[in-house]
Amino acid sequence: MAETCYSRGRFGKGLVVGAVIEERVFSEVKRLCCAGLDGPALLGEVIKRLRRVVPFEAYCASTTDPASGLVTHSLAAEMGGAKEAAIFFNHLYFEYDMDQLREMARSRRPVVLLSESADGRLENSPRYRELLKPLGLAHEMSSIFTAGGLMWGSMDLIREKGRPDYEPREIMLLKCMVPHLGIGLRAAALRSQASVERSGADVPGVLTLDHQGCVVQHTPAAEHWLQEIEDLEPGWREGAGLPTTVRMVARALKRALSPETDRDLNNVPCLRVRARSGRWLTLYGSLSEPTSYSPGETVIVIQPAKPEEVAWLNVAAYALSPREEEVVKLIVRGASTRQISQTLYISEYTVQNHLSNIFEKVGVRNRREIVKRVFFDNIYPTLFG
Repeated sequence: MAETCYSRGRFGKGLVVGAVIEERVFSEVKRLCCAGLDGPALLGEVIKRLRRVVPFEAYCASTTDPASGLVTHSLAAEMGGAKEAAIFFNHLYFEYDMDQLREMARSRRPVVLLSESADGRLENSPRYRELLKPLGLAHEMSSIFTAGGLMWGSMDLIREKGRPDYEPREIMLLKCMVPHLGIGLRAAALRSQASVERSGADVPGVLTLDHQGCVVQHTPAAEHWLQEIEDLEPGWREGAGLPTTVRMVARALKRALSPETDRDLNNVPCLRVRARSGRWLTLYGSLSEPTSYSPGETVIVIQPAKPEEVAWLNVAAYALSPREEEVVKLIVRGASTRQISQTLYISEYTVQNHLSNIFEKVGVRNRREIVKRVFFDNIYPTLFG
C-alpha cells in the first residue's frame, strides 16, 4: 500500500523530502496498528505521527461500538470545554455526525472533507456554524475506520480559520492509512483477555441522572464499572465529567423517546464497551416512571455483557466469512462434520476447509477452543478452567 500511494517517482524534485517523510510516517502507523495498543492509545499515537506531515490545530478521535455506532472512548484537543462538549453530545452527533459517518461507511468513502459535504460553503454545515466557527476553526478532514463491514472508530482533523483546505496528497495519505487503522482498532477490541473472576463484582450498577444530566444517585457497583471504563474526573457527578459512554446512552434514550426525525426511532439506548480488565460491559438506558412531584429520570444500567451480546461481535471481529460464521454457530451447537455438511448442503471436505480457515483466523487448534475463544473469553474467562 505504501508503494502504491507514495512512490517517490510521483513527486517533483522539490517534494522528494516531503514524500520520504510521508512514507516514514505511513510505515510507523502500520507498525502501530500491529503493536498491541488499545484503541485510544493507538489513535493517540497515530495523531502524533500525522502532525508531522498533515498540519492541523485541533482534532477529535474516537472508538465506537460497531453495533450501535455510539462513541465508547474519545480523544480531543483544542475543541473547547464543557459548553462545546454539550453542543456535540446533545445535538451535533445525533443530528449530523452519525448520519455522515453511516453515509461514509455505506458509500465506502473513508475520508471526506467538510468543504465537500457542505457543497463548497462551510456556512452550509451546522457543525461548522455551531461548533467550529465559534472556536476559530474551519476546514476539517473526517475519516472512519472500518473492518469486516463494521465501524470501529473515526477521526476529525481540523484547521484554524485562515488556513487552506486539505490538499489531495494529504487526503491520499489518510486514505492509505484508514484500512490499517480499521484492522488495528478491531484487533484492539479483542486483544486483551478478561481477568475478572465470576463473583459478586458481577452485580449490575445503576446510575440515575436528572434532566440536566447530573447524577442523582448511584450504586457502588455503578462507580466500580465506570472506573473500569475510564478515569472519572473529580466533578463526574455533575454530569460534565461523566464517561462518554454514559452521555451517549443518555442522549440516545432521549432522542428515542422524543424522536425529532424518523432515524431517531432507530436509535438504540444501548452500547457495549471494553473495560480495562478486557471484559465487555453493556450499558442500557431507560426512563423511570414520573410522579406527581418529580419528572421521570434517566436510569443507566451497567453490567458485564451476556454471551449472546458479545458473541456476534467476536465472530465479526475475527473477519470470518458468512459461511464460516454459519459453521461456527453449528459447532457451538455440537454439530459433527457430517451434520454441518448436511445442514449447509456442502461436502464434508468443504466443511474441513472451512474449519481449517476458522482455526487459522481465530488462532485455535480445535473446536473446543473455538467455543471458548468466541463465546466465553472476555465474558466468563474461568468457565473452562
